[in-house]
Amino acid sequence: MEYQEILTRRKEMLSRPVRPIPPEKLAAEHKLYAERCKRSIDIFEKAKGMIPGGVEHNLSQNKPFPLAMDRAKGYKMWDVDGNEYIDYLLCGAPIILGHGYEPLDEKIIEIIRQKGPATGLTSEYELLAAEEIIKHMPGVDMVRFLQSGTEADMAVIRIARAFTGKLKIIKIGGSYHGWSDQMVYSIHIPQTGALEARGIPAECFAHIVDVAPNDFEALEKAFQDNQDKGGIAGVLVEPVGGESGAHPVHPDWNRAIRRLCDQYGSLMIFDEVVTGFRLDMGGAQKFYGIMPDLTVLGKIITHGYPSSGAVAGRKDVMKVCAGGLGEKVFAGGTLAANPISMAACYYALKLMVENDAVGKATAYANRLAKALNDLFATRPDLGFFVYNFGAIMHYMTTAFFSVDLAAPDALAQILTRKQVADDYQVVTMAHGLCTLAGTRMYTCMQHDDEALKKTLEIWEYLLSLIPRS
Repeated sequence: MEYQEILTRRKEMLSRPVRPIPPEKLAAEHKLYAERCKRSIDIFEKAKGMIPGGVEHNLSQNKPFPLAMDRAKGYKMWDVDGNEYIDYLLCGAPIILGHGYEPLDEKIIEIIRQKGPATGLTSEYELLAAEEIIKHMPGVDMVRFLQSGTEADMAVIRIARAFTGKLKIIKIGGSYHGWSDQMVYSIHIPQTGALEARGIPAECFAHIVDVAPNDFEALEKAFQDNQDKGGIAGVLVEPVGGESGAHPVHPDWNRAIRRLCDQYGSLMIFDEVVTGFRLDMGGAQKFYGIMPDLTVLGKIITHGYPSSGAVAGRKDVMKVCAGGLGEKVFAGGTLAANPISMAACYYALKLMVENDAVGKATAYANRLAKALNDLFATRPDLGFFVYNFGAIMHYMTTAFFSVDLAAPDALAQILTRKQVADDYQVVTMAHGLCTLAGTRMYTCMQHDDEALKKTLEIWEYLLSLIPRS
């Protein structure tokens, strides 16, 4: 689906009221969910006394309770009650070979047995992992490994400022770049500013310049207005659009950023935590043919194994990480680049190539997107639709991410639309479908005809619960 059609259909969806499931039907679905997931509820109730909110993971479907998972294999997961789920969450995108992929797991088990988990010193796997990333990503000459995407985003800002000698960072509204102090600004929904920044001093945002997505005039003005205020050190961007494409980019947006960065001596930074090795083995930079100066990588480089993140980029820029005392950009992490993570990176990337994992996951996503749009076309009164960037899928049922904040009832609209989307997700989860935040699905190379058939059956059932207008 092309950019303009996505915007047109999203606007149409926002022009009509949301379509909730009738209360009596929704109550029956909640009852079914609770009956199927008694142990998850028990675990949640106990966890609330020891863990704030009773859950650790932002990716969880937490209403009315989070599921406690027992195991995963291929494209399936099983919870502690033995219920089976088709997994489109995939740990938030890193799983593309499939859960428990034995050729990868066996390599890691062998390393643990023979070498141990970590020494705090360098291992050969750091070099092997870096070589593999550099081989695939055209905008990368050097790699500095860290422990998470959040850490990598923290470091990339520091590197950009050190290299350029400039101060300001442009952040595109609605984008997610981890949860460090400077980045919790206009996340999820553009123009929301510090709405979710409780506990963060306002001073932390003094040098963050918030620009609405696809606002070409505001982007250029941000460069112009900050020339005498420290200058723009870099522009941090999700290359398919904020929140992995929930706010899709205009076809010319990334090229405009590249042009302005060149014009003003700033660095273009691609956050490829999701798109790297999922949109293409060479990332969005290869897919779109636009070379960033710096690239942020996260959990996908270790295929879900922990302690995973990296900053990568041009050699002259990255060398600011290697200076002497007083010159070097400081970045650390005791478990960064440990042998397990680095081996997971090296072997996972090689196995992705050997199995054409990205190609297979993308082919399935294309099939599923078409099939869902065909199904949704049978209910034109709802206006639901799906679009995808390769193996990154978005489904629109209420468009709560896209509400215009200038509307007088914007907050009420967001809350109402989000609640209805959550209700839809309770139904799909109750019947064995696991997605992300009621808006997103990731695919892996293991998804097959059985997964497609069951996915469509669950969505068809959800549609049957919503009265026709």
